[in-house]
Amino acid sequence: MASPGTGPSDHSSRDTIPQNYTEDSDTQYSGLKPLTVDLHTRPRAEHHHNRLEARGVQTMQRSQRNLRSHVPTSHFHDSAALPLKNRTEAILFRHYIQVIAVCLDCCDPLQHFELIVPERASTCHTLLNAILAIAARHLSHTTDFDPLASNRYHDECLKSLIPMMNHSSAVADENLFAATIILRMLEEMDGSYTGQDTYSHLLGIHAFVNAGSQYMVPGSLSAASFWVGLRQEIYIAILTQQRVKLNLDDCIVDRSLEPAEDYTWSNRAIILLADILNSCFGDTPLTIQKWTTLNDAAESWTRARPPSFDPFFVKEATGPGGFPEIWHGSSCHILGIQHHLLAQLFLVQFDPSIPRVGTNRRTAMQRMTQRIEALMRKLCGLGISNQWTPPAMFTTCIGIAMFGDHFSERSAQEALAEFLKKTETAHARPTAAIQQQLMKAWGWTDTGD
Repeated sequence: MASPGTGPSDHSSRDTIPQNYTEDSDTQYSGLKPLTVDLHTRPRAEHHHNRLEARGVQTMQRSQRNLRSHVPTSHFHDSAALPLKNRTEAILFRHYIQVIAVCLDCCDPLQHFELIVPERASTCHTLLNAILAIAARHLSHTTDFDPLASNRYHDECLKSLIPMMNHSSAVADENLFAATIILRMLEEMDGSYTGQDTYSHLLGIHAFVNAGSQYMVPGSLSAASFWVGLRQEIYIAILTQQRVKLNLDDCIVDRSLEPAEDYTWSNRAIILLADILNSCFGDTPLTIQKWTTLNDAAESWTRARPPSFDPFFVKEATGPGGFPEIWHGSSCHILGIQHHLLAQLFLVQFDPSIPRVGTNRRTAMQRMTQRIEALMRKLCGLGISNQWTPPAMFTTCIGIAMFGDHFSERSAQEALAEFLKKTETAHARPTAAIQQQLMKAWGWTDTGD
C-alpha cells in the first residue's frame, strides 16, 4: 500500500492583459432592454440542457480524445486509478466530492467538479493528484490531518502539470484547466485575503482562458472552469484593486437580459461585477457617462432577474448593530445576489458625480456612506444567514475586507470579527490579516478582542 502523499497508489504575473481587453463598457450594456423580459415564462434552473450545448460537449469530448496524441503520455493513467486501493486516499477523494466540489459548482447546473472531475481523475494523473492535494490541505487546516500530505500530492501534480504547460496543445486540455482551478483554490487556502500570494496558478488560469474561444464550449468542463476561474480572479482583483485580467469577451459570456435559467443570471451578475471593476481600476478615470451605463445595467439586472432569486424568509435586523436574516435555498441565487451587491458597492464608492470639494461634498459623502452600509448589511446578512454554503461566506469576507470599516457600532464589528474567525476555522480561508486591519480601522485598542 502506498503511503499518503507519494501520488495515487497505482503509479509513482498578474501584469498580462488580454490583447482584446477593452474598458468600454458602454457598448456592452447600452442595448439592454430589461422591460421585455417575461418573468413568468422564464425557464427554471433545472432546464439546463439544449441541443447546442450537447453538440458542443460532443465536440470537446472528441478534442480530448485526440489530445492524447499531442501531449506526454505520463499525463494519463495506463489503467483506471479507480477504485483507489489506499484507504487514506479514498477518504481524501470522498472529502473532495462532498466538501470541496460543492464550493466550485455553486453556479454550474451540471456540477462538473462534483460529477465529471472525479470520473476524469480515474484516467488523468494530474487531476487525481490535484484532488488529493486540495482535500488534504483542507483537512489539515480544519482538523489534525497530516499537514505535509498535501505538499506531497501537490508536488506530484506539478511534476506532470508544468511540463504539460510547455506544449501549445495543453490549453485545449480541459482536464488540466480543471486541475489548475483546483490548485488555485488550494493556493487561496494558503494565502490570505489581502492578495499576498504568488498567483502561480492564477497565471495558469489566464493561459487557459486567454487561449481562445475555440476551446470554450458551452456546457463543457472548460466552460465550468472558466466561471470558477473568473470568480477567483475577481476576488484577487478586488483585494489588489486591479483590473480583471481575463478575457471577458468569450463566446460563453452573456451580458443580455434575455430569458435564461437561473445559473446564467448569476453568471451575468458576476460578469457585470468584472466589468465594473475594470472601469473602477482602469487606466483612465471612470466618467459619469460610463458610470451611468454600468449603474443602469445593475438596475436592469435587479428588475429583470427571475423571481426565484427572491429569498423564502426575511427578517429585518433588530437593533442598530444587527444584520438581517435572508434565507435562500440555492447557492446559485446567493452567489448571484452577492456579486450584484458587490457591483453596487463599487459603483457607489467610485461615483464620479460626488463633488471633490465644495459645500455639497459633505452631504454627498454622508449619503454614500449610508448607502454602502445598507448594501453591506444585506451582503453580510446573506453570508451569516446561509452558512450552509461556504461560498456565501467567502464572498461576504471579500466585502468585509473592502467595506467593513464603514461599521461604527461595536456590536456589528464584533459580529463581523466572529464571522471572519468562523470562516477561517471551518473552511480553511485565512482571514487573520483582515481581522487585524479592521481592528485597527475600528480603533480597537486590544487586538485580541
